[in-house]
Amino acid sequence: MGLTKTRKPRKNEPTMSSLPFQVSEEQQFSFLMAEDFVEKHNVAWRIEEAQEESANPLMEPEFPWESAAVFSHGTVLKDPVDGLWKAWYISAQQTTLQSSAERRLCYAESEDGVHWIRPRLSICSYPGHSKTNILLDIQSGGSSQHASVIIHPNAPPEYRYEMFIIRLPGWEHPYTVVEGFPLAENQDGHGLGKGQFKPGYFRYHSADGKKWIPWEVVKLDTSDSGWISQLADSSYVAYHKTVIPALPGAIIPYDIAAGVCRILVRRTSPDGSAWSAYEPVMTPDWLDSQDTQFMELTPMPQRGGNVALITVYHTLNQTIDVQFASSRDGKSWWRPDRRACLPLRPLGDLGGGMIWPMNTLIQENDRIYLYYSACEGLHNDYQSTEPVELMQKANFPRWPHYWEPLTLGKDVFSPVRGVLWFFGSMCRASWEAGRLWAAVTATGGAPEGTLMTKIVESKGVTVNAVTVKEGTLTAEIVKDGKPVAGFTRADCKAIRGNHKAAPLEWTGGRWPSFNGVQIRFYLQRARLYGIDL
Repeated sequence: MGLTKTRKPRKNEPTMSSLPFQVSEEQQFSFLMAEDFVEKHNVAWRIEEAQEESANPLMEPEFPWESAAVFSHGTVLKDPVDGLWKAWYISAQQTTLQSSAERRLCYAESEDGVHWIRPRLSICSYPGHSKTNILLDIQSGGSSQHASVIIHPNAPPEYRYEMFIIRLPGWEHPYTVVEGFPLAENQDGHGLGKGQFKPGYFRYHSADGKKWIPWEVVKLDTSDSGWISQLADSSYVAYHKTVIPALPGAIIPYDIAAGVCRILVRRTSPDGSAWSAYEPVMTPDWLDSQDTQFMELTPMPQRGGNVALITVYHTLNQTIDVQFASSRDGKSWWRPDRRACLPLRPLGDLGGGMIWPMNTLIQENDRIYLYYSACEGLHNDYQSTEPVELMQKANFPRWPHYWEPLTLGKDVFSPVRGVLWFFGSMCRASWEAGRLWAAVTATGGAPEGTLMTKIVESKGVTVNAVTVKEGTLTAEIVKDGKPVAGFTRADCKAIRGNHKAAPLEWTGGRWPSFNGVQIRFYLQRARLYGIDL
């Protein structure tokens, strides 16, 4: 499969010069990956845990349409147009319907990123509320989720804000047509047909980020989640979820998607309209437990590639946390460790059961900010003992009939397959820019670890590093397997302390008079976060 046929541009549609806002290269930082080194001894990877905002939670449920949660599945950005922090978030309402059936796109803004207001707008009403902060309601085409908002500061005004959002026409509601979007010939709705639904991407544009104008139906299939972003060259990339058959030992009968494994795939587009076939980029590997699955990938461009957050689903205990990943090419992703970079709290507290990140990470004043919905509970009640027969009588959606012969009339552990209501509030956490993970010794203590790079070209090296106690970081330059005279470890001025850009210096200078060399680093009670050549 290749790209689908490109449609004709509309009048005043943004051109290739209408680039998205991105952090400038001067503010970006370098990061390390295992593939950067051909030799590693006594080295492991330290994950820095996020610092939670003291004012958390920043937004708690206040209105009926968010009675279950100020949920995520949206975007938070600092708008370069007016300097305001803006949140396009999904509200979750508790009703008798499925939890995913009552999700609306809502809006909030803040001057400092901490104190938020939910403006009363005249866009969508709600029973008893003539003005709300709802931007897309259920009546306009069903539930909404995963709103990817992109800002184009220099675009024509009506295209300054762009949004890709998943709508669920027909999902537990009669609203099968997404307002403002054309229907294909002989099509009576945007779902699969009467009584059925199909999640799909819909593209909007806006002059103010509040009143959204329908643009086009996007031919980009996903099971129900994914993020879309625009790169510096104006092309688009999508990372979204799909499923493969469950891996050995990973069929969890009480999971809502029992029998499959969620993985992440990547698609690209030159214009946001015509999309490539997908290629898998994140599947569980030998370092993961058998119940590991992936929900979302949120990339952030940095020097030499992308760092990202991965939303990781643990199906055995029905929890969701976030972990770091990085990539040089956007296709091959590496996770430095399988520990959460924002650990879960005790169950029943905010963030005790699930952490759902917003799109995207935000870099501001030497901090990397993450906005997320901190949910108190689990994805499903995996200790339920409710009989299977009761769920059959309730006509529970998507009941896994292939489990019935194994469960009917038997005393089995947690046969009930489903999803719970997500109770949560919006919170914020952050990391020091450039210091998300570091190479450290696997043993700790006095023993040293070594790392040797591939062959590099440079005029000098700076390192982002921290040493503790009596620790040091030293290095030598190697040519054809042998240390270069004047640039051996003994010739190196040891790095000590806390430095974001400490130059490596030897008695022979900053760099030899030739290139095509390697650098071997020696770590002793040291944390190496980044290298700049």
